[in-house]
Amino acid sequence: MRMPVRNILLMAMVLSTHVVSAQDERTRFFPVFTDYVAEMPPPEKVWLFVLAGQSNMAGRGLVEPSDTVPDKRIFFVTPDNKWAVAKEPLQLYQPALTGLGPGLAFARTLMEKLDEDIYIGLIPCAVGGSSTANWLSDSVYNGVRLKSNLTEKLRWAMNYGTVKGIIWHQGESDANTEKIPVFRENTEKLFEYFRNVAGDPDLPVVAGELGLFPGVEKQRLEYLRINEILLSVATDDPNTAIARSFGTKPKPDMVHFDGPSQRIMGRRYALAWLSLVKSNKK
Repeated sequence: MRMPVRNILLMAMVLSTHVVSAQDERTRFFPVFTDYVAEMPPPEKVWLFVLAGQSNMAGRGLVEPSDTVPDKRIFFVTPDNKWAVAKEPLQLYQPALTGLGPGLAFARTLMEKLDEDIYIGLIPCAVGGSSTANWLSDSVYNGVRLKSNLTEKLRWAMNYGTVKGIIWHQGESDANTEKIPVFRENTEKLFEYFRNVAGDPDLPVVAGELGLFPGVEKQRLEYLRINEILLSVATDDPNTAIARSFGTKPKPDMVHFDGPSQRIMGRRYALAWLSLVKSNKK
């Protein structure tokens, strides 16, 4: 007998996962406990989104207390393939590095537009430092076999809901003279692969722009070129949209978005996805 949805999370099992040093300012508000979901809602009520790419999707921003407040309509897949109530950090592959990413802000923004009986299931698969070539070759990167891990988690999650989109941020590791010439080809191959795994050739993909932060001019020019390529992919593919990065701010490393900018990007991913879906319904 299926438990009423309103009671699902009242029965959540609270289990300890990991503790991050309180001395780390980026992670000092990490939750100590993960609330595992005892029973999922009916699959037709769960919309699945993959969060993939590299470090800015994996999250490097400061986690604030509000980011660790769970939303009972948003779930995420843990590295050991369990559904848990979503709260930051969502990406758990590099616990010594991970922080706030755009995923929760994306889901919360989307929830404002959806019916109250719809749930969102996030599938975090981003790993810092990984290039498009690493993804295509299914490299083991920072302890994760990139493409296989995404494939396994997406196929597992599809037993519990319907795949609605891929949220992708990648490009910093491709922003050099060697990799830029093949960046478009690699990106298109990856998007095609994701859609094949999901069983939907028209699956929406939203790719995030790199942050064009002031700093080393050569880096800025290479990032600009990556953004131009992403925009050209979206221009030619009616099922791809871009989350723009204008107005965002960096951490001191001049590569990663700061916490507020991660939330901005999350909202922009959601709005781009909504616009893409609306446009394709015309």
